[in-house]
Amino acid sequence: MKKNLLFLMVDQMHGQVLDEKNPCITPNLDKLAKNGVKFNRAHTANPVCSPARASIMTGLLPHNHGVTTVTHTVDEDQSNLRTEKEHWAQKLKNDGYKTAYFGKWHVERSNKLEDFGWDIYSLNDATSASLGGSPWGKAKGSPFNEANKKHKDSIDTNKPHLFIDNPPGYKKTPFYGISNLDTEERVLGLVSDKAKEFLSEEKDNQPWACFVSVIEPHDPFISTKKFYDMYENIELNLPKSFNDDFSDKPNIYKRGQKVFENMTKQDHIESIRNYYAMITEIDYEYGKIVDLLEEKGELDNTIIIFTSDHGEALSSHGIYAKNLAAFEEIYRIPMIISGPGIKKDKLSDDLVSSMDLCPTILDIFNLDEIENIDSSSFEQILTTDEVNTIDKCFAEYDGTRLQLKQRVLWYKNLKYIFNGFDYDELYNLKTDPDELINLIDLEDYKEDKKMMFKLYWEELKKNGDHTIYNLDNNPVMKIIELGPDA
Repeated sequence: MKKNLLFLMVDQMHGQVLDEKNPCITPNLDKLAKNGVKFNRAHTANPVCSPARASIMTGLLPHNHGVTTVTHTVDEDQSNLRTEKEHWAQKLKNDGYKTAYFGKWHVERSNKLEDFGWDIYSLNDATSASLGGSPWGKAKGSPFNEANKKHKDSIDTNKPHLFIDNPPGYKKTPFYGISNLDTEERVLGLVSDKAKEFLSEEKDNQPWACFVSVIEPHDPFISTKKFYDMYENIELNLPKSFNDDFSDKPNIYKRGQKVFENMTKQDHIESIRNYYAMITEIDYEYGKIVDLLEEKGELDNTIIIFTSDHGEALSSHGIYAKNLAAFEEIYRIPMIISGPGIKKDKLSDDLVSSMDLCPTILDIFNLDEIENIDSSSFEQILTTDEVNTIDKCFAEYDGTRLQLKQRVLWYKNLKYIFNGFDYDELYNLKTDPDELINLIDLEDYKEDKKMMFKLYWEELKKNGDHTIYNLDNNPVMKIIELGPDA
């Protein structure tokens, strides 16, 4: 019997939430981790939605699949997915799987998921469609549209809330608050219901793959009261890096930090509380989906993947969201994989990338590989007792709205950040997990820096990042102190 696939995706959840001592309440994700492999050092291939999601689907870095920024911020002839690139869902569909996708897509702008291997889909970015005679094919528009519009307007102003109004001259931005909607009325509840509806259908022994993708816990941090109240007696603290003065970091980080300078300590705590409450709500809904599989007797034959497209700064270094900096809260993502053949209760510190999920899924389901991709399967980590065998990870960023070229390389405990807009960064994550001390110009790390430069150039050459690698004819752009031939 062929295995099924349940892929549970969230938006902007950082990996720290699942750390052992983190106060966020996630009983169902904890249970999933006990039944599978949890990755402590998984990282996104890109820190914003569309490029990260396209990388998960294709196993490619953004400069190779074409989506280098979020599609709604650029003109229609920019940031387009190269449609000749294969997706893992196409492989599953060709192998006889019934495929379904619910919730946030944001991989590319056409929203025609049938072109990428999905039989049935219903999206909160305004599209419902179907192949194969499903009644969902008759839907006009998305069932999530109304809930999506309500989301930012649902803040109960009689309870703690904040609208960002700094600097002056910009529109007020909803930032955190408690919703006057219940889960059932929010996109999370509607997406969850669609997934459960699909999973409850009779499929005549046909294997299936179901992708569930919610917009939470992306900002604004708007939680429901039921889950917000669960944190009433839980002490929440600001991160150790909160008071970072950015004296040894690129100046634009400091400019981003100023946006939040009028927030009080309580505002920051409330932001964290609402963020955690949103994650607990997700945990509750995703738990119901897994419980349904167990009731149907399909849990033991289903591979479950839980992850996020990217992280969230959540007041670390005094900033929020992503877009400017390359801190671990932004790049490190949660990742749990469980199911038949997967080791149970295993913690992995291997440096895996979200784009590695593409070849890993193909390996798990015994499907032909996609050739010429930038990623590698980590199936052996899932199915054997091997630990700490993957010691390098790479990510790239070309900016969103602000064009900031950035490349990030992790090697063992070292992390090098190339900043094309300012000076670079180097951190030792073992001795400085909060990334407070930039080592890039310290004499004690001179040899480590040389080694990271060498590995960095090797990565650029391997993945074909020629816009940075081939600078021989542009002297003024030779801004790294050691070139690729050193």
